Amino acid sequence: MELSFLAGALGNILFGFKSLPQVIQCYKSKSTSGLSLGMILFDFGGNIACTYYIYQTVGFEIWWQFVNYGFATLWLIVLLVMIRIYK
Repeated sequence: MELSFLAGALGNILFGFKSLPQVIQCYKSKSTSGLSLGMILFDFGGNIACTYYIYQTVGFEIWWQFVNYGFATLWLIVLLVMIRIYK
């Protein structure tokens, strides 16, 4: 297995779960104080745009990217729900 493949796999995993620590922190503190709604919306829009771009250019050939952006978007949706609940 090539080092570049391992680096790409690790990068995909880290990207897909980058918002999870924030979700855990908000859940434990029952607060979304200091959480930027703008950052979440920009990140969400970027995830959707990149997913569309990948689909249009290579289709499902690199299916793991869809999983990657799917998890990243899932955690952003959870954060949006937490903002609604904890305000």
